[in-house]
Amino acid sequence: MIAPPDVDVRVGMELYVSSGPPCFARMKAAPEDFRVEEGLAGVEILREGGASLLPLYRVQKRGMDTLHLQREMADALKSRVSFAGMKDKRAVSVQYVTPTSTRAERPPFVEREGFRAELVGYVNRPISKGTVSANRFELVLRDCCEEVGARIEHVYQMALSMSLPNFYGLQRFGGGGALTHRVGREIVKRRFEEASRILLCEPRETDDAEAAGAREALSKGMYMDGYRRLPPGQDVERLVARRLADKPDDPLWGLRAVPISLRRLFTQAYQSYIFNRALSLAVKRGLDISRPEAGDNWAEVSPDGLVLLKVHGVKEPQAPEAIPLLQLSGFAYRDYGSRFDACANQVMVEEGVTAKEFYVEQMQEVSVEGGFRRPHMAAKGLSYDVQNGVAILRFTLARGEYATVLVREVVKPQDPGAQGFA
Repeated sequence: MIAPPDVDVRVGMELYVSSGPPCFARMKAAPEDFRVEEGLAGVEILREGGASLLPLYRVQKRGMDTLHLQREMADALKSRVSFAGMKDKRAVSVQYVTPTSTRAERPPFVEREGFRAELVGYVNRPISKGTVSANRFELVLRDCCEEVGARIEHVYQMALSMSLPNFYGLQRFGGGGALTHRVGREIVKRRFEEASRILLCEPRETDDAEAAGAREALSKGMYMDGYRRLPPGQDVERLVARRLADKPDDPLWGLRAVPISLRRLFTQAYQSYIFNRALSLAVKRGLDISRPEAGDNWAEVSPDGLVLLKVHGVKEPQAPEAIPLLQLSGFAYRDYGSRFDACANQVMVEEGVTAKEFYVEQMQEVSVEGGFRRPHMAAKGLSYDVQNGVAILRFTLARGEYATVLVREVVKPQDPGAQGFA
C-alpha cells in the first residue's frame, strides 16, 4: 500500500483505498482551475421583496476566503450576514449570502475586489448550512501522468460503490500547516496558553524571514514587537498578539480576539481530526463503510443519495436503502456500541479526551455538540475529459464533502501543498 504524505497523516487521513502508484498532477494552478457552485435545497425564492423578507445574493468570488467575503458583505449591507459554508480561497466559487436583519441595505449589486454579488430574490429566513443540498465541482488537473484517465475511472467507480472514505480535507485544518485542530485540541483541554503559542509561534510553510522573526519575538513574549512584524495577511495572529501585548498573562483574553466564526473552527477542526482518525481505523479494520450492519446508527437519504434525512438509532429496523453513520465527537456523544463507536472510542482514549470536555465552560461559544456524518463519500454526475496532459473532472458531492479528498485518491500527491491539495 502507498503511504500518504506526513501532512495527510497529521490530520487523520492515514491511508488510501484506491490501487495504483502516485499519478502526478497539479491542481489549482490558477483559481479558475477549481470551480464550485452551491445547490440550494427547499428554498422558496420570491421575486418581490417585503419588510419581513431578506434579500438573497448570489456571490461569485475569486481568490478570496469566505471570512473576508463575510466582512465585505456585512459592510456593504450594513448588517451581519449569513452563508451556508466555507469555500476554498484558491478557487472560483458561487455561493449564496443573506443579511440577518430585515433592515439591511438592498443594493442590486455589490462589487468589490475579489467578488461580485447580485440580488437574485428574497427569502423568509437567513441562509444556513442546511440550505445547501450539494456542491457542483469542475476541476482542472495539469501536467498529468499518462495513466490519469484510468485512475479517474477507477476512483469514480469506487465513489459510485460508496467505498471512498469521507474524510475532512486539508482545507479544514488550515492547509499545509495543519495547525487549526491542534489549537482546538488545546482549547478543549483548557490549555489556553499552549493554544496561543501554537497559533502565534509555530512556523508556517509560507513564512518569509520577516514572519519568522515575528514568531521568534512572539515566542519570547515580545507581543508588540511580534504584532508589528507580522505580515498584514496574518490578521488573526495580529489580533491575538495585540491583545496579549496588553494582557500577556491572560491567553484566554487573547484567543477571544479571534472572530467567533473562526474560534469555532478551532474546536470543529479537532472534532474533524478525531473523525478522520476513527474513519481511518475503521477502514484498517476492514469495516464495510458502504452499508449499515446491525447495531449501527443509520439514515435514509434523498432519492439522489446526496441529502441525509432522518437519523435512526442502533435498535431501529433498517430501511432497504439505509446508509451507515459514524458519530462525531462532542459533548452529546454517546457510546451506542456500534462498530464505528468502537473506533471513535479508541481514538478519544489515545487522544486523552472525553466527550464532556467538548463543552468548554470558559469559552462556551466554541463548544461542539457532536452529531453524525456518513463514512463514505456521496458523488453524482461524474464525468471527465483528458487531452494533452490536462484532465477536467466534473462531479457533484453532498454538502460538507471535499473535492480534494476524492481527487487525492486519483493523484496520491507526494507534496499536497505544491500540487494544490492544501
